[in-house]
Amino acid sequence: MNTQTGSAPQLSDAIQLPSGAVLKNRIVKSAMSDSLGDGTGNPTAAQIRLYERWAQGGLALSVIGEVQSDPRYPEKPGNLMLWEQSDKDSLRELTARASVNGAHIWPQLGHGGALSHAPVYQPKGPSALHIGDFKCDGMTLEEVLALPETYARSAALAKEVGFTGVQIHAGHGFLLSQFLSPLFNRRDDQYGGSVAARARIVTEIITAVREALGSSFPIGIKINTSDLLEGGLTQQDALQTIKLLDETSLDLIELSGGTYFPGAKSSSDSAAKGPYYLEFAAQARQVTDIP
Repeated sequence: MNTQTGSAPQLSDAIQLPSGAVLKNRIVKSAMSDSLGDGTGNPTAAQIRLYERWAQGGLALSVIGEVQSDPRYPEKPGNLMLWEQSDKDSLRELTARASVNGAHIWPQLGHGGALSHAPVYQPKGPSALHIGDFKCDGMTLEEVLALPETYARSAALAKEVGFTGVQIHAGHGFLLSQFLSPLFNRRDDQYGGSVAARARIVTEIITAVREALGSSFPIGIKINTSDLLEGGLTQQDALQTIKLLDETSLDLIELSGGTYFPGAKSSSDSAAKGPYYLEFAAQARQVTDIP
């Protein structure tokens, strides 16, 4: 909700999310894989200080990524983890200091999937794949069905230790992005095939996370506008997915693109001057009321 009704929103304007939470302005520090964790999934003093400094700088929201829900499938060993062995005291220090000056701090809940750190872990995605030098195993149906509860447990822990919202990571070629992409999702069960079927696990995770957090706790998502890979998620697929997300209880949609798979081009390779994804964002506004 724009605080200046009838005028174009400004960076300094607050925005009220559907859950009722308020971001004090339009400045957001998007998630980056800073890899500043201690190697066991907990924050370090340097990481805590970094997010404190961003909050002191005046932004409305920092999203910290990647934060893993399943310790078996991290993107990197330096990722934070939200699971039963998390150090709650250090996480509480992180959230307390990262939320000074009225800032929000959200973890980006992710799962490495086929891009899990291969030197230590066994990558596993929606389908078993062998593309060039890339290989991964496929998830069983039982493993897929367990994902909503895994995300919900991590989200509940995030709320317990003081995070002010959560973001679900469905971009950049990690697990949920893989489910959305026909290049990587070749399943023949209820989680593969059509756009709606490929998005099913994402909407089920959103439902489970909302049930765990209640109606007034913000939930966002990061989603690709395109994989920038031949045979991958297209912009039309992404728009259909966002239309499906409009039927969920999401509070915020962040648009991104591309993947970390070998050979994938960067969004910056084809970008014009100015911010990325503006044309797509204008189209997305026609199919969803979610900010």
